[in-house]
Amino acid sequence: MVRVLMASLCVLASASIAQGAKDIEFSVNFACGWDGYYRPMEWTPVEISISSDLKEPFAGSFSLAARQDGLNTLDVAQPFVLMPDVSLPIPLVTKFAFGAADCELTIRDSRGRARWRYSRTIWDYSPQNRLLHAVHEQDLLIGLVGSPQYGLTRLSKEAACMSSRGKGQVYVGPKLAREVPWDWTGFASLDLLVLTDPDWSLLKPQQVRAICEWISNGGAALLVLGRHPLPQDSPLRAAIPFQIGDPTQVEIPPVAMQEWGLDSSPPQAVTAWPLSLKPGAPIAGQVQPETASLRAAGHVGFGRISVLAFEPAQLGAAHADRASAFWTRQIAASIGGDAGPSNPANAVGTAGRGRTIILTGGSQDSDAPPGSAPYDNRHRIGVAQSAANQVMNYLFELRQMQPLSIWWIILTLTALAVLLGPVDYWLLKRWDKQPLTWLTSTGWIVLFTAGAYYGVQWLRAGAMELRAVTVVDGIAGTGCNWATCYAGIFAPRSDDYELEDLAPNQWWSGVAPMQEEIWAQQPQSGARQIHCRQADGGNLPVSLPISIWTVQSLLCEWMPKEMPFAATVERRDGAVTVEIRNSSDAPIRQGYVLFADSCADLGPVEAGSTRRFGTRTRPFQIRSSQEGPPIPPAGGQPPNLAMGAELPRMPVSLTGLTDNAFFAQGCLDRTLGMYGCLDSGAAMVCVVFNEAPAPFKVQHRSYAVNHIQLARLVVPVDH
Repeated sequence: MVRVLMASLCVLASASIAQGAKDIEFSVNFACGWDGYYRPMEWTPVEISISSDLKEPFAGSFSLAARQDGLNTLDVAQPFVLMPDVSLPIPLVTKFAFGAADCELTIRDSRGRARWRYSRTIWDYSPQNRLLHAVHEQDLLIGLVGSPQYGLTRLSKEAACMSSRGKGQVYVGPKLAREVPWDWTGFASLDLLVLTDPDWSLLKPQQVRAICEWISNGGAALLVLGRHPLPQDSPLRAAIPFQIGDPTQVEIPPVAMQEWGLDSSPPQAVTAWPLSLKPGAPIAGQVQPETASLRAAGHVGFGRISVLAFEPAQLGAAHADRASAFWTRQIAASIGGDAGPSNPANAVGTAGRGRTIILTGGSQDSDAPPGSAPYDNRHRIGVAQSAANQVMNYLFELRQMQPLSIWWIILTLTALAVLLGPVDYWLLKRWDKQPLTWLTSTGWIVLFTAGAYYGVQWLRAGAMELRAVTVVDGIAGTGCNWATCYAGIFAPRSDDYELEDLAPNQWWSGVAPMQEEIWAQQPQSGARQIHCRQADGGNLPVSLPISIWTVQSLLCEWMPKEMPFAATVERRDGAVTVEIRNSSDAPIRQGYVLFADSCADLGPVEAGSTRRFGTRTRPFQIRSSQEGPPIPPAGGQPPNLAMGAELPRMPVSLTGLTDNAFFAQGCLDRTLGMYGCLDSGAAMVCVVFNEAPAPFKVQHRSYAVNHIQLARLVVPVDH
């Protein structure tokens, strides 16, 4: 009998091993961030590579689930078809919370059955063992695509980032051409993208288009021209406001050599692609004559792009010891305002959030592990996430979400005490059943527990409500339109809900209120599951589990086809004339027009109508401090940042607390880019719509809508 049992166990074990071997059909490589660097709670690129020993094609989906903040777990899935003996790359974009312990990788077949599952650890208390290294608000994250020439990668050891929050680190995250994200969200965590003469033939059109979209949404890029010419049909060539000439031999002027931190005594000639402004650019760029058309900077949508017309590697060994000084000046001018000819490294404008890069004289610890810092296990949220907290205060201002009155609790406890005490005793004594008190007491407690649960549901029940704050931004005459929506959904019944009328290019994620400081040791559940399907340039929710006890808060970003209004601005002798054409079905409640040095209020405009306003402007400074922090010489001491650059101000409050949406996550970079456009002589018309329809609907549900829609349009000024 024992032999029979042993044989049966061996057969069962062999069968389970064979079944397990059958399930392990896939080999998955997983990498995320920019060389492992990421910003917590912001979009982060993920590169997946799948191979298998299958004998026939496999159709299924790959999903990545990770905690994106303290409340939400974002599960993104993308369908794929895997051919036998072929490795398939799958580019994804997701969000990771600070201190997120692990993520779940799953491969499902076409029927939804899990065929492969793996839990990948991404956080460790030892920085050397972490898959991801957090980049903080005071740090500078530079993405690098192309050849890391002329000591560019040494900046992480020889430079630091200076801002109003103090001294931060500089991180350089390189990527190969095949690893460049296919969606603009893959670049969202970067402060600057440096394209150092990449082989453009290795980049797919979707990747180049994603770069252009990210820049137009407020990103900053530095393009270094070299041996690989930018293709004539490239979207990036069409987007930049400069014409690129034929390569020619050019001698760098001594004044440019000095400004770039190089030795100007020996003449230096390079092969360069001369730059000139495109005629008719909506917002002009700048080509400095002192640099012999070797460097230019200008606006692309709400973002900024700088172009260096030659390969720095041509400078040779004579300037090798000044390579870091050269790059810090190029980067400072790229992330800041328009660089003046006197000191481009000192131009720190709004596009860089009041920050710049300086040399540290090699004082950084070269042996320190990546991402190590005194605040390694602590993260302080940035300006955008802090402003998002204020917006979510509005989303949570529901009657059903208000704390219950203390009198309900006092009444419930008092009633329970009376029933357990004198009433229970009197009834049992009258019936001569006092030994049953243990049973009746238990019954009263169970009854009150169930009554309290359903009573709270009754008190908090109400009509389903959708609250939303939407900011729509555009630049007149360019087709550059962007929108960000903060939405909160309350439902009286816990269930899975589906959204409809979604644009295919929308990017959805959860969003939650956050503490000012987040510690890795804090327990955070991420209990809300948000399932999204990521494909064709969007991340759309499949279903949203909404609980009666909370408000499901969401963040959506996309490129709308058109603006809800159009405007023209004329300004002469202190007077301004603004004509607004409201093409929306909702009326404009009020608005204002903003210049770099003044502003003027605007009145209401009915839906589908045009109105002309003539008024005088009043003085207004968009920044209380126009200059950024001073830059010390290479190897000098850090500056005193007590008077560091501040965020821009608004002339009036259109909607109260929700005006914080201009500076919240998803809008801050565009807002700063707009103020950069004002410095170039443009105007911004800002309006708020009354009872505008929400940008999406909840499927098969009846609910109330409370929607605030803000719209801003950058327009040229006719003098």
